[in-house]
Amino acid sequence: MYLMNLMSDKRMSRADLSVMSGVPDSTLRDILNGKAQIDHCEAATIYGIADALGTTVEDVLNHYWDECMGLDDEDGEREALHDGHTLLLFYSTVETLIQARKTEEDLLLASCFNSEPFIDQFYAKGFYREALFLLGFTDYLNRRLGLKTDPRFDAYRGFCLDCPVYSLSTLEEYDDPEELKNAKAYAEAYAIPELAAFNIFMTEEDISPDD
Repeated sequence: MYLMNLMSDKRMSRADLSVMSGVPDSTLRDILNGKAQIDHCEAATIYGIADALGTTVEDVLNHYWDECMGLDDEDGEREALHDGHTLLLFYSTVETLIQARKTEEDLLLASCFNSEPFIDQFYAKGFYREALFLLGFTDYLNRRLGLKTDPRFDAYRGFCLDCPVYSLSTLEEYDDPEELKNAKAYAEAYAIPELAAFNIFMTEEDISPDD
């Protein structure tokens, strides 16, 4: 989707876009997940979104109409990947990374994932959650450290997971369905943009080592 691609390019979360555009987060959620038709929104809403993303109202609407007609292939919409493996390995990978951040500097971790074949190996074996998580995490570190993203992963950046993934803390802390729904909405709003681009909704708190 054009708006999601712009947000990803600008490393902007949904919460960031809400603040910068003045559009309520709930409205943005409905627009981004297709529940609300952006061409039926108020002009101020469309203008606020376009201005915050550095584009025009006309551009937003033209891409939206093209997407509705299945014509908008030029904006690099991500292809969805299905990972049929158990989530156990994914959460083990996340926990291993969090533990590594307790003892290693982020610069060393970024250098490791940029140079070592972990991402390629996971991807080659069909472990797409792990591959895209490590890639998103590496891109996140590169941004924070002021480093360039590695172009050798550009092909992988054209994909996303076909099903959303959340942290265990988001899934396990809430027994009530409504509370779980709100927790997922919070995770989606404040997700690290580099992870959200792959349909992985984790916040900085979710991948930070405990104090």
